[in-house]
Amino acid sequence: MNISTDMGPLWPGQPDTSSLHAQLDWLTQCEPFFRLQTGQQGDTLAEWLDNRCSQVIALFCQDIQTQRAVGASMWLKGFSAHLLSGMAALRLKFQRVMHFDVHTINLLLSPKGKVKAVSITDDAPFYCLATDPLAGSPLARVVASEAALDAQFSALLVALGQYMAPYFKIQKVSRTLFWGHWGYAVGLVFQKLTQNGADSVLLETLQPNADRWLQSLLPATATLNAIKVASQAPMAVYYVRRETCCLKYKLDGKKHCSTCQLTDPEEQRRRYQAKLSA
Repeated sequence: MNISTDMGPLWPGQPDTSSLHAQLDWLTQCEPFFRLQTGQQGDTLAEWLDNRCSQVIALFCQDIQTQRAVGASMWLKGFSAHLLSGMAALRLKFQRVMHFDVHTINLLLSPKGKVKAVSITDDAPFYCLATDPLAGSPLARVVASEAALDAQFSALLVALGQYMAPYFKIQKVSRTLFWGHWGYAVGLVFQKLTQNGADSVLLETLQPNADRWLQSLLPATATLNAIKVASQAPMAVYYVRRETCCLKYKLDGKKHCSTCQLTDPEEQRRRYQAKLSA
């Protein structure tokens, strides 16, 4: 058994076609948090980082009335959730991993700098298994196993993070916080997929594999995020335990996130159990 097969009961069904557009649309229908799209809306990531990053972060900070380090952290948290949670869902549900290319990733922003949409161009190459319906496509790069897919996904996450991290260092986001956001966004695929509750036996059985999978993707910063389970039989939920602080609590009127490392681990688990009871 592998993690994709094990997770099958959590999102049954398939889209009518196997195009990237159909798969990402299906994921959004399954869970609206998975917002990654196809198309070419806005700027490419490469163009945006080189030409507009500092200006947009300044606008965003002004809009939410905070200092640069806090605003840049919050902006990055939102962007990575848009992009990486969708990519993780694509890997786990459809066994596809996009080829790393900052020119095929696009982002559309509001006038005040908030992320409105993140998309991948329809002709972006991808890695897949030989059983993929589009394995014969010129865009497909067939690999031999799910382990090979995970190696490509890890390489994508690391390469993309290494490309972006220097830009956010200029915006006062530390290396540790940057990679904390990166791993957290990937782990959200488990949290969002089970947020309404799922079979407790299934989730408790899968939890060690889910946590190992997340840690294997970013081995240099594996300890910054962990997949946890809160059970109230017969239901359970997954949640991400962070070991970095996103700084959201520094915004006026905001409290610590439910995943914050400043919360006692046992208290955190009880909070998620209470959500199940409710």
